[in-house]
Amino acid sequence: MARLTDHFNVEADAFPYTDESFDVVLFCEIIEHLLADPVRALVEVRRVLKPGGTLVLTTPNVARLDNVRKAIAGRNVYDPYSGYGPYGRHNREYTQEELFALLDANGFSVRTMFTADVHPSQAGPTVPLSAVAPLVLRRSTDLGQYIFCQSGVNSESKRAAPARPAWLYRSLPQDT
Repeated sequence: MARLTDHFNVEADAFPYTDESFDVVLFCEIIEHLLADPVRALVEVRRVLKPGGTLVLTTPNVARLDNVRKAIAGRNVYDPYSGYGPYGRHNREYTQEELFALLDANGFSVRTMFTADVHPSQAGPTVPLSAVAPLVLRRSTDLGQYIFCQSGVNSESKRAAPARPAWLYRSLPQDT
């Protein structure tokens, strides 16, 4: 059973729980802060979930409308450096397609995934929405500020080897 005092590094440490000990794991606003190996953390989540268990994952959407408007205006979409170090900023944000591919390749069955806005725009001065709208019309369901995802795991997928896709790991061989 998890305790509020269980502290560990999700990228480097084995989770301090036995195999198949949770029905649900909440992985909210975490994956974008990971520095080295998000797959390792996802494989540990998969290990501690019971067969049929649920992963609820939320993360900022790099393809959100605010970022589209910033890019068109020539502004940077990346997080600024943080006085709290590398874990105080977003180190890698994902699109829905990337998150789906990462979860699917690592033994999760995506049940629900969508984007939604949760706060007023923080884009600052950008290109007017009226100028951007025709460019993003076909992606209207992919422009929300955050990605919300519910995934399942089954006993067959729990044995799958970790999959580190080349699009996510610049220095790994393509077949990893």
